Amino acid sequence: MKINLKVLTASVLLAVSSTGFADTDLFGGKVKAGGYFAQSWQTPFEVKGDSNLFADTQSDSGFSRLRFGMWFAGEIAEDFTFYVELAEEPNDQGHGNYQITQDLAFIDYKINDALTFRVGNVVETTMNFIRYSDGGSVQGNPLSGNSAVDMITAAEGVWFTGSQAVSMGTWDYNATITKPSFFGDPTEESGYNFGLRSSLVTDSGFGIGGGYFHTTGDAQCPVGSTTTCVRQGGGSGSIIALGDGDNYDFGSTVLNGRTTQAGIVTGIGADIWQIDLMYSGDALGKNITIHGTYGQGESDFSHSTGSFATNTGSTFSTVNAEQDFYRIMGRIDLTDTVYLATRYGVSTNETSGIGAGDNELSRIQVGAGWWVRDSVLIKAEYVHQEEGSRSGGGKCAVGGRDCDWGGFLMEGSVSF
Repeated sequence: MKINLKVLTASVLLAVSSTGFADTDLFGGKVKAGGYFAQSWQTPFEVKGDSNLFADTQSDSGFSRLRFGMWFAGEIAEDFTFYVELAEEPNDQGHGNYQITQDLAFIDYKINDALTFRVGNVVETTMNFIRYSDGGSVQGNPLSGNSAVDMITAAEGVWFTGSQAVSMGTWDYNATITKPSFFGDPTEESGYNFGLRSSLVTDSGFGIGGGYFHTTGDAQCPVGSTTTCVRQGGGSGSIIALGDGDNYDFGSTVLNGRTTQAGIVTGIGADIWQIDLMYSGDALGKNITIHGTYGQGESDFSHSTGSFATNTGSTFSTVNAEQDFYRIMGRIDLTDTVYLATRYGVSTNETSGIGAGDNELSRIQVGAGWWVRDSVLIKAEYVHQEEGSRSGGGKCAVGGRDCDWGGFLMEGSVSF
């Protein structure tokens, strides 16, 4: 009864605070503007494991901080356009950060109808058919949280992107060159990152895609040591293997959404690839979507804790880090405004020397969505994550011990 009352209260508060608008023309129509807001309420069902802090196991329900963003887009010249997004994303930048930042911005040069050259912020990912929550931009994701095996982040660089109609359907392609930091990293060991992605979606709704990501960064090891290697620029190079910030906050001491991800592969001398298969269309009179992914990653350096006690840090081992991962997502539209969705993902830590067993991290999500208006969406989700002691870390599997966590969320979002 206690949970039912909490859910009812959260539903009412999220629903009455939702409003939607159309995007707006500014400066005589030269610039378009829009944005989005999202807020969630969540309650833990379980946060357990030998490694948990007592405060985490005693966590209560509550509202998350509001996430929002504003975007502006316009034409500079006939073949030049720009886009800029200003956002506050506590799930990405940390709950102690209250700044509005440039989250995504670039200038596009249209080479021809099939190819665009982009300079500025670059999305680094091996993913195709992306259904992802980023800060307050959540309506493209049928669930509230992301997968635990999303390979995605952002950095500075250049991007060739395009698409064209072919006999079977639509062909998309992307190539990126970046430095391994959103904040810039000119150090000698930083190197460059290179990404390739392409996908084909047929007219009948079937899709196939592939992505590859390579980093050339390096680290230096003190004489006689193989476990205290560091990068001059700090950090682990590209953080593509840590995702872009999650929306779960069930442990009261956890302040960064990236700690929900299995961060096995460092960004130092890394290679990551994945393939995607998808179908979206009519089946038995209902619109359905099924999307499956499989991939592998490895890097020349692993976290100095042996790639299983934590997924963050600034010291590394010369042992190669290796990871297998897969996920499957399904969605069915019950009506024009109501849908059900689920996602299951698994990461396996294949790094040598970590010991036998307990090397998997898995997450299952089950949820539903209701489009109250065209731009107003309310979601509900149950999530459960299991982290083996040698899984690569995550939210609470620290100190080499197992950990499970889970809970229920409701999320209200608007776009305009």
